[in-house]
Amino acid sequence: MTGRERAVAIAAGVAAGFFGGLFGVGGGIVLVPLLTGRLHVTQHQAHGTSLAVIGVTALVSVIVYALHGNVAWLTALIVGVASAFSARWGARLASTISGVALGRAFAVFLGVVALRLLLAPAPPRTLIAGPWGIALSLVLGLAVGVLSGFMGVGGGILAVPAFTLLMGMTQQMAQGTSLAVILCAAPAGAREHSRRGNVVMRVVPWLALGAALGGPLSSWWVQRLPRDLLSRAFGVFLIVNGVWTWIRAGRRTRLASARSGERRQNART
Repeated sequence: MTGRERAVAIAAGVAAGFFGGLFGVGGGIVLVPLLTGRLHVTQHQAHGTSLAVIGVTALVSVIVYALHGNVAWLTALIVGVASAFSARWGARLASTISGVALGRAFAVFLGVVALRLLLAPAPPRTLIAGPWGIALSLVLGLAVGVLSGFMGVGGGILAVPAFTLLMGMTQQMAQGTSLAVILCAAPAGAREHSRRGNVVMRVVPWLALGAALGGPLSSWWVQRLPRDLLSRAFGVFLIVNGVWTWIRAGRRTRLASARSGERRQNART
């Protein structure tokens, strides 16, 4: 790697770590487009490389959350084990389909959840607990794992709103618990992607260095933010990512159409 590429990788890692610690999402949502746009790796390589890095973000960030008592360890364990089991499915799925329809459906889902958080950010009382809470955690873990492996993200973008809206956690507690879950989901997905040659190891150390710098800073800051403000900020973050996910799905559609047209033209000639 050139010096410029190393600097870009470190900066990308800092950005991913900062937003990962700030919102408890690992940072893959930020990292994947940076990898494809600035470091020029393929989409599949971006997903696999992202998963190899965001575990570092989760590790350095969850320590700060834990020191402030904002990690529900039992829930994290149940969701984490289930997500580690299902992450391989998402990684395998990502290698076989384009995911345009799934990407757009996910974008709509993000928009709905974001509106709920923006309109009523204060978490409700605990809605599901006991045996039903354990069952919900298992189902949520399976969903988080599939999403993590498929999208190249830690799954926190699904876990955080589920923890707040269904389990009544505060925003900080939900984010800390999400980061603990990512410690299980991300390595499992990264391992499956690595088996398929979709982890660019030459950039991983530099990305990880940046993530290790950015994650603790934002995690420390977020402990001091008002709960409602943080919840609404997370809602805005979901909207931005939902719009970006929809746009990226549209780009994939246009690219697929263009390639199909080229193949038809070549067949005629």
